Amino acid sequence: MADYTGATAEAKKLLSGSRANLSRPVNLAIILNEQGLSAQYKDGLIDEALLNPMERTIYIRRDDKPMTRKLFSIAHEIGHWMLHSRDKERPRINFSDNPAIDEIVTAEEQEANAFAAELLMPYDEVRNFIVHGYNIEYLMAHFNVSYEFAYYRYNFIISMIY
Repeated sequence: MADYTGATAEAKKLLSGSRANLSRPVNLAIILNEQGLSAQYKDGLIDEALLNPMERTIYIRRDDKPMTRKLFSIAHEIGHWMLHSRDKERPRINFSDNPAIDEIVTAEEQEANAFAAELLMPYDEVRNFIVHGYNIEYLMAHFNVSYEFAYYRYNFIISMIY
């Protein structure tokens, strides 16, 4: 079972101790540097992104997907780095393409997604914007995320508020 609370707490802790917390959108390059990680494009990658902890590298598939999606993938892989063992490669798994994934991998993927969501769109900040009447489009622009992600985060936080 995924530990969403622990994953979001780790993202908050990382962000609060990082120079990347000084501005929005969050500058993932700063976090990568602070963690001793690098991110680079890789041709022929099957998954959208892959953390190779032994190389301290996040590989991003070179394709025509939007940059906002790639940034979420990087944040997701940073989540694996912070939350999970560093003994194996960890791809960003697309659940719709892989229906038969074991429980542990599923939990780790959900935790990495929760970590990425908190890292890119911190709950408290988004909540404050929502209660002050800001809409999804504003959140999308302010945090430099996709409409789909801003919509999901907005609705998740609305459900927690009301």
